[in-house]
Amino acid sequence: MNLCSEVAVILAAGRGTRMRSPDPKVLARLCGVPMIERVVDTVMKAGISRVLVVVGHRKEEVAKVLEGLGVDWVEQPRQLGTGDALKVASAVLEGRPGGLPENIVVLPGDSPLIRPDTVETLGKMHHETHSDATLITAYLDDPKGYGRVVRDGQDRITRVVEELDATEEEAGIQEVNSGIYCFRSAPLLEALERLTPDNRKGEYYLTQAIEILNGMGRKISAFIVSDPNEVLGVNSQEDLKRVTEIATGGGGGV
Repeated sequence: MNLCSEVAVILAAGRGTRMRSPDPKVLARLCGVPMIERVVDTVMKAGISRVLVVVGHRKEEVAKVLEGLGVDWVEQPRQLGTGDALKVASAVLEGRPGGLPENIVVLPGDSPLIRPDTVETLGKMHHETHSDATLITAYLDDPKGYGRVVRDGQDRITRVVEELDATEEEAGIQEVNSGIYCFRSAPLLEALERLTPDNRKGEYYLTQAIEILNGMGRKISAFIVSDPNEVLGVNSQEDLKRVTEIATGGGGGV
């Protein structure tokens, strides 16, 4: 798959209350660079030239950082979850000349360690397997805080369950969702229309789209990264300290 013809949507609207900072979470600096800037740089190095960032909390500050990076942004008026954020972005893309691309790559703005070649491999796998959704996953010794990847008896992905909604058995799963996906646009739009806020947060989770696509008989694949550090997200100051140690060579990878 030629990523140059695709679009990356970066989700950066959340407040990040666990950061204990009034600033937008995606503006937290890793080695002096805002996380959102690192993610934008990654997707562009992966060959994706069209980038749309979904902003929300203190959008003016995030938009200011995005100036000069060659990306567009759209506001999610109310932070109703990652599924709603992608729905907002999809509506913008549909309204542009040429409409939606065949595929959309989705990344969170708070996963600053993902590598360009990993994003490239995601797109390649998505194309070669003729999948409708391909997600990056990893196995973590301590999966706390991450959505768990649920598979059936044939090792097929059936859904992703957020930790708050996981049963005790599901919470014991060590394969986690990175929040990084490649979707075929047409089935994605259908799945987004079916999202419901039936979860403990009352939000529209993008992860629910995996279960919906599975129910539609769509093909779902996973790219399991060999270095789990790549998928680490930043939701707290402790997380930021950890990824900083890794990025500077003190934490064993990336």
